Amino acid sequence: MYHKIKVFIFKIFLLGLFTLGTIELLYQFNPYTERNLEISYTASIIEKYKRLESLPSPKIVLIAGSNFAYGINSEMIEKNFQKPVVNMAMHYDYGTDFMLRQIQDELHAGDTVIMGFEYIIETEGDVGEKIQMARIFPKANKWFDYKDITQYIRENAIVRISNLRLTLERLGSGEEAQPTIEDSTSIFFRKAINEYGDLVSHLNNPSLKAIPPAVINDKVSMHLAIEDMNAFYEKMNKRGVKVYYSYPSYAQSSYEHDQAIINKLNIEFKQEAQFPILGKLQDFVFADSLCQDMVYHLNAKGRDIRTQKLINLLKTAH
Repeated sequence: MYHKIKVFIFKIFLLGLFTLGTIELLYQFNPYTERNLEISYTASIIEKYKRLESLPSPKIVLIAGSNFAYGINSEMIEKNFQKPVVNMAMHYDYGTDFMLRQIQDELHAGDTVIMGFEYIIETEGDVGEKIQMARIFPKANKWFDYKDITQYIRENAIVRISNLRLTLERLGSGEEAQPTIEDSTSIFFRKAINEYGDLVSHLNNPSLKAIPPAVINDKVSMHLAIEDMNAFYEKMNKRGVKVYYSYPSYAQSSYEHDQAIINKLNIEFKQEAQFPILGKLQDFVFADSLCQDMVYHLNAKGRDIRTQKLINLLKTAH
């Protein structure tokens, strides 16, 4: 009986080892690796960072989540200030710590940074998203740390299991569509950005008739994110880099609903921020007709209006 139990346990062990080996093998040798490099929105960090590295100083660097990706016309800024511009904004889920570490080594005296983090931004963000970027762009490994070995094991396991699930789904679904800027449906893919790093794939897509409400509650706080921004500002100030914060764009309908929460966050900014803030919160509340598909995302007309506001405020600040 004891021998049978040992054999059973050994078989379970072998099955587990085989399963883990299969998951790791598919992760390391994913049949869609090259395809992911072609179409993954995360892979656009390659073009964005290449531009960041190549631009001479003085330059203007934009950093935030998708509200800056959707809602900035960098060419307008470049023409107004006669300085090269790069838009490094991608997704708020990366967190302030990661995004600010992402740009800090390429900033030099005379440069200008405009931060525009969303009201739901966190300092840590989604570790899985960072692991995915580091897999495509190894330099990203330097932009985040794990709290402990437990987090390392947990987050990497989640990424690998997710990779297995997505790979199996793709193998079963057949040929995949090829997203292009010219089509009127695709948004997030590698070539969705222009030479400045702005997301432009949405500009010819129809906007939603009704913008969905924001997902935000009164427990949200930006204390830790503001701490990150303060530390970044202090470090860059010593280096001769100007750093500003611009409020994120926000849909009017959601602002009216979330006003108490957002005003509370604005008080946090006014009390804790050591960096200069461009304009007022209300300056960046836009009619829903100027939004694309959610409260933070502006459409073609909205991005130009927002960019001009930002230009005017930056000229005053200078």
